[in-house]
Amino acid sequence: MQPTEQQNWFANRKWGVFCHYLSAVQNAGGNYHNTRGYATGWDECVNELDVELLARQLAQANAGYLVFTLMQGTRYLCAPNETYRRYTGFAPGEGDSTRDLIADLIRALDKYDIPLFLYYTGDGPHKDPKAMLGLYGAEVDIAAGKAPVTDDFIEKWAEVMKEYALRYGNKIAGWWLDGAYPALGYTPERVKPFADAAKAGNPDTLFAANWYGCFKTGHEVQVPGLNRPVIMGDFYHEIAPPTPYCDYTAGEVVSLDVYPEAQLVDGAQAHILSFLGIPNHPIEVYDGWGARGCKYSIEYLMKYIKQVNTCGGVVSLDVCLYRDGRIDPDQLRVLKMLAGLRRAPGV
Repeated sequence: MQPTEQQNWFANRKWGVFCHYLSAVQNAGGNYHNTRGYATGWDECVNELDVELLARQLAQANAGYLVFTLMQGTRYLCAPNETYRRYTGFAPGEGDSTRDLIADLIRALDKYDIPLFLYYTGDGPHKDPKAMLGLYGAEVDIAAGKAPVTDDFIEKWAEVMKEYALRYGNKIAGWWLDGAYPALGYTPERVKPFADAAKAGNPDTLFAANWYGCFKTGHEVQVPGLNRPVIMGDFYHEIAPPTPYCDYTAGEVVSLDVYPEAQLVDGAQAHILSFLGIPNHPIEVYDGWGARGCKYSIEYLMKYIKQVNTCGGVVSLDVCLYRDGRIDPDQLRVLKMLAGLRRAPGV
């Protein structure tokens, strides 16, 4: 099997940046991502993200693309969505923001030829009872395993995604669907409605479903010295297999020590995603998402990305993003050192 034109395009991007911008992160009181130091309304938070600042930082690092979160877990989406309001009963700004942050990001990134990928989840706004009541038709918490996803929920939630895909069209280079796990009732066929929704606005958009997450099996253990249990288990040190509807692998791993054997993995472009951030506790190896600092030396990171690129793969690096659009300074310094990886010899 030969790579498609879009898969080759993605491979040639070499590496890019992934970041979370969420109510539970940048708008959480006491969270260092929230430079205000206290929570505000979600609309106010979204309005404070300086897309021009974020785009300039990515351009300074010569990043190949940006993966940005539309939502995760809570009721809050960072762009208006009429379909979402119709199903949930939320007023404008109550769940979806009134600012179209994605449209603003697209305009800012376009100046530097930085394509945008969007992050979305298969488990929906599962932490919000009202949102799930409207989308699911019952009071459930699918994240807690109390009820598997239903075809009706998938149809509605994919319709919300489709509204975004149609709005932004070919300005969205790809989608990364999280939380589409077998434990929640997902099968490859149940992933297909999201792949179809993603391509409704752009048939060439790339799609990946994080069907397996970053570990195969796990259980919680109370560790002395910590006031919360930690996950112990069989964490992936390999690229999880894609579904038949994936154009690239989700590639979630907890450590950058995974290498593809070829550009394609079961027909999907080889892609690896992990975080630069340093977990609060060494035993919580999975807890560096969106965290500050860099747990790798620049020498290792450069060699790693070069090797993955040589094997035909592409690497996404998760960083700490502050409320106003600043990337953690330590991480930005590292990203700038990677700029040359995407420059042609002699440029």
